[in-house]
Amino acid sequence: MQDFYKNDFKRMMIIPTIIMLILILYVFVLPVVLPTVFPGIKPGVDLTGGNVLIFRSDKEITEAQLVSALSEFNLPELKPSIIASPTGYGAWVQYGKDPKVTAVEQLLAKANTALETSDKDSIAFSNEVFTELGKPTQTFDNAKTALLAAQQALADYKEEFSKKLQDTLTQKLSLGSNVEFQKREVSATLGSASFSSSIFISILGAIMVTIVVFIAFRQLIPSAAIIQAMIFDVIAGLAGMVFLQIPLSLTTLPALLMLIGYSVDTDIMLTSRMLKGKDGTPGERATSSMKTGITMTGTALGALTAMIIVSYFYQIDVIYQISVILFFGLIGDMISTWFMNAPILLWWVEKREKEHKKY
Repeated sequence: MQDFYKNDFKRMMIIPTIIMLILILYVFVLPVVLPTVFPGIKPGVDLTGGNVLIFRSDKEITEAQLVSALSEFNLPELKPSIIASPTGYGAWVQYGKDPKVTAVEQLLAKANTALETSDKDSIAFSNEVFTELGKPTQTFDNAKTALLAAQQALADYKEEFSKKLQDTLTQKLSLGSNVEFQKREVSATLGSASFSSSIFISILGAIMVTIVVFIAFRQLIPSAAIIQAMIFDVIAGLAGMVFLQIPLSLTTLPALLMLIGYSVDTDIMLTSRMLKGKDGTPGERATSSMKTGITMTGTALGALTAMIIVSYFYQIDVIYQISVILFFGLIGDMISTWFMNAPILLWWVEKREKEHKKY
């Protein structure tokens, strides 16, 4: 294969253009128009705040059984999901913050603030905590002691609720006495701050990459082609998240940033050979770059496939999510680089050479 782009390479750009429109429709438009059918990308608990409870089981569990077992708790924003693999079963239970806990935390904040102005008011707020939690109020002479007692009462309430929840699941789902639970709690404030910081870092990273690309090539068309390929890859990764219902979280955001780095890597390799290479015609240089790029991407896809299989079998959720996003993104990278970026560069190089011949 001396010149893959020898024929009408401009028609190749139709394929990624159509795919790009479909992905944008699937990821961004349909979730707004038909949210019940296309749920779109949902933020994870570490960005919105809430609780996650994970456990494994030797016997199969259905989502209906899980919802039924949790019905007595009236958990807000409940999002149960079942984990199934050849090595066993399990469940991922995500739910929002208990309104009672939110109210108590607000009272604790008021009690802490009142320490500076009035011990009496601080003690009153602390006693409201006991009332909110359904416990008898106490007599305190010291505001700090009252606040510590109220904080301990909240901690005990959370522990009791967690134990009751786990005991109920163990009993109703017949999980056995050896079942192990993993619980994670993220406050809404921390989740909101994490989400804002993550988005800021992602945007900043994309801007910095764009600046470096423009500085490196100092040409609008080649640089714009690299940026569009980067965007295509990220949207492909987002499509994988939507398809497999992977939430946007502090785990998946770095995977999307990794896609930006990988996309720029292959596209810069292609652009450098196209603009600075001297051997062969532009089409032959593009074909040679494609061979190298496909080898690189194919190797990465093979490694990711192994990671997906292993993490799925052993229910290693973090590795599974990262691997899936990168897999979809690299598939998108092969399409955007060799069917969009390369033809754009060929068209631009040919146009530039024709202009040079005129002079």
